[in-house]
Amino acid sequence: METHEAEVWARCFELAAAVPGNPLGAVIDRSGSFPLPALTAVDSGSFNRVVALGVADPTDSDTIEKIVSFYRGLGQLNFRVELAPVTAPHVASSLERAGLHRASDGMTKVWGRLESMNNGDGSASDETAHDLDPHFDSNGDQEVRDIRRLSAPDAEQVAALNVRAWGAWQAGVSLKPWFAATVGQNGFVHYGVFEADQLVCTGAMAINGHLAWIGFDATHPRHQSRQFRRSLTLRRVADARAAGCTIIHAEGSTDRLSGRSRVLNTLYVRRYFVPGGEPSSGS
Repeated sequence: METHEAEVWARCFELAAAVPGNPLGAVIDRSGSFPLPALTAVDSGSFNRVVALGVADPTDSDTIEKIVSFYRGLGQLNFRVELAPVTAPHVASSLERAGLHRASDGMTKVWGRLESMNNGDGSASDETAHDLDPHFDSNGDQEVRDIRRLSAPDAEQVAALNVRAWGAWQAGVSLKPWFAATVGQNGFVHYGVFEADQLVCTGAMAINGHLAWIGFDATHPRHQSRQFRRSLTLRRVADARAAGCTIIHAEGSTDRLSGRSRVLNTLYVRRYFVPGGEPSSGS
């Protein structure tokens, strides 16, 4: 799941860099065992994220120095390294010696085994069939919800909704190219909830083999309490199972998991390491 998420994240940067003129200054370095991404026009740890460090290969001081040099060389003051519990304990101390320190925030990983949600023949079990139907809310009341798969012509709407929903991410440049870059592109499926033909909630899914990743969830501020994100999660769970996936996973700040955390299970919390400390001379 860690390496799959890192690959999905790297693909997002490749597509952002392919936007004409590369307005967000997207850069991706794939020369190592894990990708190094940056949005140089934004300089934010929300985008400059290192995922899967020390998961596929051992991590030494040269690896840590490469991370620090990559972001400093791009003039990025804000980046973060996210460590999963499966990472060897020495990696955290190596990051601290390089001048990074542990932040108070973290990223929560959630997941689900899709085979446990059906009878083994692709049909939902009696106890989960109702819960996996996106046309029912959490109280069991039937709702009419227009959930559609989106395509490239919907990219502008998706971008506008994300910028409005994530107003706290205001930057000196528009983030619309970031949110639009993956819509309709190979490897990503975007979904939308519509009311009177207005897009009010959106989310994406990326599949690689038996793994399905979901993310890019955004809801219009006037529809935050309508359970739309949960409905989109349930739709993606059903589609991932139909595509032959066995595991579905996502991540996010604990207070922003919303409907995903009620459908999927918490697996672990990743620690953040960010710049701000002085390099240590200790061994």
